[in-house]
Amino acid sequence: MFHLFAAEAINTAIIGKGLMIGGGFIGPAIGIGLIGSNYLNAVGRNPEAAKFFGQALVFVALAELFGLLAFASIFIAK
Repeated sequence: MFHLFAAEAINTAIIGKGLMIGGGFIGPAIGIGLIGSNYLNAVGRNPEAAKFFGQALVFVALAELFGLLAFASIFIAK
């Protein structure tokens, strides 16, 4: 007979790593959204500001770096 309510061991390390990734990507996602909205706001007000697109991408890359560090930290955490 099958045991439908058999207790299984929950691996808390996997849950912790998932929460670490999720929490670590919230900040960069908000940062990238703010960078994009402020860049579009600046270009909307002054079309000459479109020449700063490369600098906006640099700031997006810096914000994304923190998300990648959060992802890399799951391999260090035990």
